[in-house]
Amino acid sequence: MSHTPLTEKDYQALNETLQRFGDQGAMGLEKLDGFFAALLSGPEPLKPQDCLPMILGDAFDDERAFPSIKALEHFVALLMGHWLDIAHTLRQEDTFYPWLEEDASGKPGGNEWAQGFMEGMALFNDDWGLLFDNEEEADALVPVMALAFENHPDPQMRPFLEDDPRQRDIWLASLSDSVARIHHFFDALRTSLEALDED
Repeated sequence: MSHTPLTEKDYQALNETLQRFGDQGAMGLEKLDGFFAALLSGPEPLKPQDCLPMILGDAFDDERAFPSIKALEHFVALLMGHWLDIAHTLRQEDTFYPWLEEDASGKPGGNEWAQGFMEGMALFNDDWGLLFDNEEEADALVPVMALAFENHPDPQMRPFLEDDPRQRDIWLASLSDSVARIHHFFDALRTSLEALDED
């Protein structure tokens, strides 16, 4: 199946639309990327159109959010394009590079991405338990959880980075491998279950 990735102009348009709805609780592009990565690497993929309320926040119910049906359809097409970009990368076992926004000093964030990933996990919480309970592969989630809870108001929820600030860079660099491992884990699990159904 051929795949045509989104262009830089497409991503700019997607990013601008999401930013326009930021005050209404819409995900930014970094968070959206983490959210889609969780859905596509995890136990069961949901299509972007099934997640629009989570993606758009209050803008989902705002009749004035898009000037026309055509504008809404274009936005959904951009979402689907980004979804397919990630799906293609994982399916081809290419290196997945998370979309990380940089702060004023030029350093990548990662917190929004990880929080988006966690929101994607929450949709199939019981199924993700299969990974948490796997002794060999559960550590693939550590970089995601460390970054997701880095700024949590409860100090007990953010113990990962206090001893060595350099650890943050290690977590960021580990995200690509983590997504690949998680995708492989659930893909292998689905293959095993399909084989059992055929017997």
